[in-house]
Amino acid sequence: VSTQSTGDECEWEFAETEEILQAAEAVAGPYVWGRYDMVVLPPSFPYGGMENPCLTFITPTLLAGDRSLVNVVAHEIAHSWTGNLVTNVNWEHFWLNEGFTVFLERKILKQLGGPEKGEVIRHAASLNGQSSLKDAIGLFGEDNPLTALKVILEGVDPDDAFSSVPYEKGSTFLFYLETLSVYPKPGHPCAIHC
Repeated sequence: VSTQSTGDECEWEFAETEEILQAAEAVAGPYVWGRYDMVVLPPSFPYGGMENPCLTFITPTLLAGDRSLVNVVAHEIAHSWTGNLVTNVNWEHFWLNEGFTVFLERKILKQLGGPEKGEVIRHAASLNGQSSLKDAIGLFGEDNPLTALKVILEGVDPDDAFSSVPYEKGSTFLFYLETLSVYPKPGHPCAIHC
């Protein structure tokens, strides 16, 4: 519980956490860590969330009062499979951790959306991610080595390399690979646009 928020606010905002965890299990298999808890940290916590086996640290800025930011919870839960069970060998392969996590997060959101809305929700999240990726590449410059999936960090502060690129470029790559296997027929709308 945050020092600036009541337990009731936190409980209401994250009431769907169990449902998100169940959706994740439906997509990725059993949750192997036993218990899953979250703690809302003070506003000085610099990230949206930080996964750890069994416990996620959450920023109080996610307490929007309308549950509009619970996708971050889906992201942190997704790390229970992609980041905690399997992870990158070093920070140069950070995209493996975050790209797979964003990809899984969106599959969880699809599962939560159900058969009627799920795919639309997933595609909308992917389009928002594409916008974020485009902005980051525009900021860095197209030829900047920090826009590659696997970055060379020799002589580079890892914090300077932190952006939406490994998250969104990695997820986009995985989404593309999925479209090759799921939508193999030429002319299918997703064969080009996904």
